[in-house]
Amino acid sequence: MLQLKAQSQRLQLILDYLKEQAFMRASFVQIQEYLRKALPLLGLKPISRRSLEADLQVLREQGSDRLIHIRVSKKHYYQLLSAPRETISEAFKTSMLEQIALQLGAQNVSKDDILQDKLVFSFSALNDDGKSFELAANCAQAITQQYLVQFLYQSAFGTYKSKLQVVAPLQVRFYEGRYYLIASVWSERQNAPKSQIKVFAFDLIEDFVVVPALVEREDGSEGDLRYFSWQQLSQEVGLKSYFKHCLGIARFKESVPEVIRLKFTDWAISYVKSRRLHASQRIVVDNPNYLVVELYIYRTYELAMLLSRFRDFGTEVR
Repeated sequence: MLQLKAQSQRLQLILDYLKEQAFMRASFVQIQEYLRKALPLLGLKPISRRSLEADLQVLREQGSDRLIHIRVSKKHYYQLLSAPRETISEAFKTSMLEQIALQLGAQNVSKDDILQDKLVFSFSALNDDGKSFELAANCAQAITQQYLVQFLYQSAFGTYKSKLQVVAPLQVRFYEGRYYLIASVWSERQNAPKSQIKVFAFDLIEDFVVVPALVEREDGSEGDLRYFSWQQLSQEVGLKSYFKHCLGIARFKESVPEVIRLKFTDWAISYVKSRRLHASQRIVVDNPNYLVVELYIYRTYELAMLLSRFRDFGTEVR
């Protein structure tokens, strides 16, 4: 048997150590301290901080186990993802196909039925190589098991660097080719989630990485998962009706729904008749040359985005 090179041995030590830790995660300092004790036992020389950084980078880029780097409260952690991407994705995809089939009226859908061959539906988003779909599966797991998650997020309307978000996840929504996490931000001061909803776009989450938010012990190490009650929180924030008057997923904090009239001409007439723009849509004028509909919605930037699709054939009227 060939003797492994020193770096290969170190890489294996790091992987074995991470697999033994809670949620397969450890800080840079913890890994460094472990190697300081473990390397001499194998007759290997101690390594510098720079060498350890290089080893971790090799694992992130070339390792068969998926290693990710996260930053929590200014501490740097490395975590192995617990399940292969293919396993999560296929199971989640099957579940989603079953739900879609049932909503379309299919009867007696069996788990043994290969829906991929009978129901074609694209779950991809933004050409991200399936990262959004995988993240949706991870978020769905956190929602089902009701534990807090954390991630670095770059706001679409801000110019600041990514900010750490610790949230109680409530729902995953798919709208206009984009995935969103509907959640409540965790308040460290109150030790509870805030009674308000916040929407996070998947593609603005740094590296598409969302991980569990663990309890931090007094010595600085991490403990168990931090849980919340999905049922209680969803009722407090009114999740079931929160998006009722949204044109898409946007809703401003102090806004109230209002009646908005839109006028359509030419080809847009048949389009709007055949495809409702919102559940509240009501036709108020049906003229051969133009159509006027009323929507009862929140006024947000999504209204302007919608009308821009129709160019000169769709305008708001007072």
